[in-house]
Amino acid sequence: MTTSAISFLQASGKPFRQYETEVDGVDFSSIDIGTYFAEQMGMPGERVYKSLMASAQGTLVMGLIPVTRKISLKNLANAIDKKKATMVPPDQAEEFSGSVIGGISPFGLKTPMPIVIDKGAFAHATIAISGGSRELKVEVTPTDAVELLGAIVADIATD
Repeated sequence: MTTSAISFLQASGKPFRQYETEVDGVDFSSIDIGTYFAEQMGMPGERVYKSLMASAQGTLVMGLIPVTRKISLKNLANAIDKKKATMVPPDQAEEFSGSVIGGISPFGLKTPMPIVIDKGAFAHATIAISGGSRELKVEVTPTDAVELLGAIVADIATD
């Protein structure tokens, strides 16, 4: 499967691993999407990152955090020198990203925005991030993710 995220990663020349997960017949409204994908990939949830989109005083920003944690909107805003942030409604996140909820990837975004990766990513050799569709995840090193995305590293995950 090729998505804008996969095309972006292929063009980068950086190594990555692609995972395809089963989504046929899955009712995403009744499950924790991130935990489901972690189980499908046989990977601990701390290594599977979700992409969350927020608006920080009018600036779109994406935070990448483990599926097992929540996002600190205050820390996300502070990471881009703003005072506060609010989550973008799902329909707007889909519009700005060009992907559906559960498949939004920071790679190859339709609308460019700052990306902030939780510093906990560096506790792992690799992390998995959406590959641009619900079925697709990509595994990359945290260093490559930061470099490719021009990302900011900050403490944005909370329990």
